[in-house]
Amino acid sequence: MPTEFVQAFVVEKDNPFRIFRMLQDIARKKFGEGGYIDLSRGDPGYGFTPSMRGRQCSSLILELDALLNRDANHRFLLRERKDLPHILQEIDGAIREQYSKETTDRNHALFQELIDGIIEAAEGEGKSWDAFDVLFGLFASSAMSGGSYLNPKGEELTRIVVAAWHRKEYGVRITSEDLLLTSGVSHGIGTLFRVLGEEGCGFLKRGDAIVTGSPVYAPYVSILEQRGITPLTFSIHPVTGAVSALPKREEGVEPKALILIDPNNPTGFSLSPESLQALAKYAETHDLLVITDEVYSSFFPKKKTMLSLCPERVICLNARSKIERSTGLRFGEIIILPKGRTKVASMLGLKDARALEDLLIAAKAPGGMGGEFQHTTFVPGPSQLLGITHILLGGEERKTYKEDLAENGRIFCKELGLPHIGNLYYVLFDLNTLPGCTTQNLPMEERLTKLAESGVIYIPAHRFFAGNDRTKETLTMVRASVVNTTPEKLKEAARRTREVLCGRATPS
Repeated sequence: MPTEFVQAFVVEKDNPFRIFRMLQDIARKKFGEGGYIDLSRGDPGYGFTPSMRGRQCSSLILELDALLNRDANHRFLLRERKDLPHILQEIDGAIREQYSKETTDRNHALFQELIDGIIEAAEGEGKSWDAFDVLFGLFASSAMSGGSYLNPKGEELTRIVVAAWHRKEYGVRITSEDLLLTSGVSHGIGTLFRVLGEEGCGFLKRGDAIVTGSPVYAPYVSILEQRGITPLTFSIHPVTGAVSALPKREEGVEPKALILIDPNNPTGFSLSPESLQALAKYAETHDLLVITDEVYSSFFPKKKTMLSLCPERVICLNARSKIERSTGLRFGEIIILPKGRTKVASMLGLKDARALEDLLIAAKAPGGMGGEFQHTTFVPGPSQLLGITHILLGGEERKTYKEDLAENGRIFCKELGLPHIGNLYYVLFDLNTLPGCTTQNLPMEERLTKLAESGVIYIPAHRFFAGNDRTKETLTMVRASVVNTTPEKLKEAARRTREVLCGRATPS
């Protein structure tokens, strides 16, 4: 006898990130932890793991930290440059003593590759670093062991490596001074809205308007709604990624900012160069502040970004979390280029670029905006150092990961009969448009619950759309994260989805 459906959430009203946790509970109760296929979350799961070489090297750094900072009389902070030969001898002896010949050779190679990579990154912004400078950055404050409060902007060594990554990936001239580390992009988003809002500089007040795409990452929509800010939207097509006409200037409505998530979450598409050029021109014409969230950019090789198209007005958010399969690191950054710092500060009504940096540092701390906590970066040392080992040592694994992820998207769309081409990481689709769907008349809440009971979880996408763009069609849309599982499980997820929604396990 079928179990009577009990509605526990409302797709139209409830936060989608609350809904997917409820669906997880349903699936977990029936299948156990790890026994269900979770396509709701955007973090890499059991299909991928962070770079092995990065983890091996960071483990070595932790062991060496225990040697080089072992007691009050043996602290790296007390070492001098002239001690470098002895330090290297100590490190060599410790590695040889603890490991087999094969592992010793591997660890030596990894550690040297890390040192060389950091020196090269420093050279890229005119710094003449040598091995001692690198070792000092790694061990002086025992950062890998969590031994000290860290620079409020993030450690110099970390920022140097991240800046070099951006120069290599996007061809934009970025240095370590242009970065402010945050605890992931989520922390960066919250920080920016505290700076811009009435509790900060008052740039965005209740009743103001901004321009943004729709659909867009749901927390942005919620933040705008909570703050009473009106979104003027342009549509991003869920199946093609094409951008609709940009909003025309309305009587009495003067937008203050453009918020752009590109590549887009939830559609998984990167905006075309033509669309980005049009957006940059639009921002310049209307003198808009540009906030761009680019956490998925690395999946699209040599992608143009707003930092290169209108650098004088851009605040950029990025992070290691997605490309390094390490969302738990909570290691991201806010980027403002030199030609943008003065302009952005002026747009926000601040006296100079230093005032802007001070406000950002105050805003990213917990508590109020009075600067109560300004003594640390809120990205732990282990996260920073593990993050840079992933960046510098994970190249081959990253390449394989990108290829596997693209294949995941192709497999999922093919198995469900979806027409998407060119999107990565996410697939946004309407349950009603699945070939052979027979459950259009069932409430969305019931369909999502039945899918969870079958062991497949999606996140409802209705609230990823701005209020005026929510329709009967968006109510039945879901986002699938194809990064979060293996090709075999994606095929099984598609089979179960068809079985629940179409009454048959094979495509019609």
